[in-house]
Amino acid sequence: MIFLTILLAIFTYLYLSMWIKRRSLPPGPLPLPLIGNVHLLAYKMWIKKKDFTASMKDIVNDYGSVLTLWFGPVATVHICDYENTVDAMVKKGTMFVNRALPYLFETSRGGRGLLASSDFFWQEQRRFALHTLRSFGLGRNIMEERIMFEFEYTCEELEKQMENGRLSIQPNHMFELLIGNIINRMLFTDRFEKEEEKKFFALKSKLDNIFDTFEPYDVLINGWTINIPLFRRRAEALLKPQNDLLDFLNEQVQKRKKAIADGIHVLEGDGGDFVDAFLIQMEKDEKSGKASSFDEESLCHTLLDLWAAGQETTATTLTWAFAYLLLHDSVKARVTEELHHVTRGSRTLSLSDKGDTPYYNAVLTEIHRCAAIFPMNLSRKAKEDTEVGGYKIPKGTSVTAQVSLVMSDDQFFKDSVRFDPNRYLNGEKIEQQVVPFGMGKRACLGEALARAELYLIIGNFLLRYSLTADPAHMPTMSGKSKVGIVRKATPYNIIFSRS
Repeated sequence: MIFLTILLAIFTYLYLSMWIKRRSLPPGPLPLPLIGNVHLLAYKMWIKKKDFTASMKDIVNDYGSVLTLWFGPVATVHICDYENTVDAMVKKGTMFVNRALPYLFETSRGGRGLLASSDFFWQEQRRFALHTLRSFGLGRNIMEERIMFEFEYTCEELEKQMENGRLSIQPNHMFELLIGNIINRMLFTDRFEKEEEKKFFALKSKLDNIFDTFEPYDVLINGWTINIPLFRRRAEALLKPQNDLLDFLNEQVQKRKKAIADGIHVLEGDGGDFVDAFLIQMEKDEKSGKASSFDEESLCHTLLDLWAAGQETTATTLTWAFAYLLLHDSVKARVTEELHHVTRGSRTLSLSDKGDTPYYNAVLTEIHRCAAIFPMNLSRKAKEDTEVGGYKIPKGTSVTAQVSLVMSDDQFFKDSVRFDPNRYLNGEKIEQQVVPFGMGKRACLGEALARAELYLIIGNFLLRYSLTADPAHMPTMSGKSKVGIVRKATPYNIIFSRS
């Protein structure tokens, strides 16, 4: 009896606490003590079999485009339309520049890296990363050369496997290795040679575990519940792949430092890759004695963010891209015709051709919109009391712009589930609302690289090969899973035939 009384008192306290907080937040479904609205999302995603975006659309229809959802005891304001996203993340960008993370990742990352950091640490690290990546090719001709080198290598390996000029292959691993080598050369100089591919895919498997295993109920892990054995085991399972990757990256950093100490690797100028540049900056700051965010632990976390973001996102988008093209033969045929016209069928496609490929550009935009590979976006934290969409947002509130809903708003994208590149060719300028890389000060810093990779790789595959769907392993418009951080395509095969 005493136990039940105490339990009831705790629930009553939690409920009243949430009720008081709700009064100062945008509207949203009624949260339950301890779990918030997790049960609502679980019902829609697991019982109703809807994905996160469709589930959120239901909630938006009931509560409007600026609403509050509770993940456990934490309230998060969701901005689900373009106008209010621009207002919050661009016009009031400095107000929402700091990161808000689930307890598990906030404590494990310690505010380090590009994704998890805030304030001075984030500003210094992002500025350095942008400058360094530009120095090593981001936004310059050397970037195109590196992309095309890896593309040509991939084609050589592809053709070695062909029989009678034809091969049916599941493209995931091919795209992952292609993109992985591009980003790895920027970070470490090296690429994964044939004998190292097993190591690459072992690392990629750990990365997949980070992105694929996160479930809505994992937000219930906090400083109190982590002491419960069930939650503690779940936390350990979630953090293990991240920690394994950080251990691997630390080994690479230590090898580089030893090579420098032994005179095998020489630091010259700004360095030969991202690791060099970071170590050079570390040494400069140590000598000057100034407060600095540059240390080995920060380097490992930043490398993890760059490698994960640079590899996973583009490889996943490539897989979706060819799924859509194989399912829409008329679109694929029109793109191929345009590309052959521009290149006269006698050369590879170049970034300088962008102005002459309006239909292909529209197709790429529609691929981004329909793929919407991040259904759940990372949250930010209001630095001061502010207002969005006519609602007050108290200081410290978690706020997220749900890009997947912005890009599927039926008000602007008629029949939004339909893949239709022509929607961008009628002069309505709705392509500005396709924002797969986010908006504002924390928008993806690798956007230029990702766009270049997609333009060159998709276009040149279409020029070089005849691509058809394998009837035994067809692509679909639906995702592989209803949950997970990244929305991935259901596995399928492409038949590559020499043109």
